[in-house]
Amino acid sequence: MADDYYTIALEPAGRSAASRVLLTGAFDLGAREDLRTSLLDLVGSDPGPRIVVDLGRVTFIDSEAINALIEGYLAAERAGIVFRLAQARGIVERVLRVIGLDHLLDPPEAGGDQAEV
Repeated sequence: MADDYYTIALEPAGRSAASRVLLTGAFDLGAREDLRTSLLDLVGSDPGPRIVVDLGRVTFIDSEAINALIEGYLAAERAGIVFRLAQARGIVERVLRVIGLDHLLDPPEAGGDQAEV
């Protein structure tokens, strides 16, 4: 059950051949399990060849939520699905770079949408 301070919206693969996970708000210990479950359920539901997690509206992310992202990434990798983080800004982007997850970041100009027509 999501708290009032964050939302997780899933957009299944369509024209873009990428499933999108749109995150909004602050992601901390209280959001970890919802984020983890959403990502693992998406990986297990035939999401197409690519999952893009849009972080453009995330205002805060802590180690627990980052752990959920890593679990989603590892599950996607095991399933042969490309997993990318897009639109990270400010402190969220800095944290992801410092901890070494910058290899998952899509370039800002692409924003994870390069497969869309």
